[in-house]
Amino acid sequence: MKTKFTFCILCLILISQISKAQENTPNSINHLFEFEQPVNRWSTGLTFQALTGFREIKSGGRNYDSFNEGCIGLGVGFYADYKINKVWKLRAEAGINAYLGFDPYLNIQSEFQFTNRWSFYTGAGTYFNTGADHLVQRDENGTAILNPYVQLGLRYKMSKNWTVDLRYQQDLYARKRATNFNNFNKDGPLATFSLGFNYRF
Repeated sequence: MKTKFTFCILCLILISQISKAQENTPNSINHLFEFEQPVNRWSTGLTFQALTGFREIKSGGRNYDSFNEGCIGLGVGFYADYKINKVWKLRAEAGINAYLGFDPYLNIQSEFQFTNRWSFYTGAGTYFNTGADHLVQRDENGTAILNPYVQLGLRYKMSKNWTVDLRYQQDLYARKRATNFNNFNKDGPLATFSLGFNYRF
């Protein structure tokens, strides 16, 4: 009986020492599943981007002649962030890119902060082709209103209000399909690289 009592006392001392050690360790909490208090979860701001894109152009009916086309431009948008916990947040972003014309866009991103200043995000969204006639189905010129894309990116927090944003974005299908109406010209899926800045209000 005395041995059991001594063993229980030692176990209690060990548990209390482990608890104290965890409290004194700043990284002991798993922030991935620790939810924030329901205050100050929302933030908004502006995003500014310098864009460069590459795509393949094909023309000439059955025997296509193809070449790669590069383009540069600028983009501006508005974003709203929703903070899930200390490391995860969601972002909705809407704006206009000007480098293949004026392309309004909308996307949703999931962002994971892996250090105090660096975060990684993935997202999906769509461009809106205002000159097309059908939402998803191609019109007679081979274009559709919705042009979906996926994206990957890194963000670096420079200060409380400013972050740098490096992004890669890939269209999921060609923006224009070859038809009789566009002289069998086809624009391939666009790959876009951008370097931007985010300003938080």
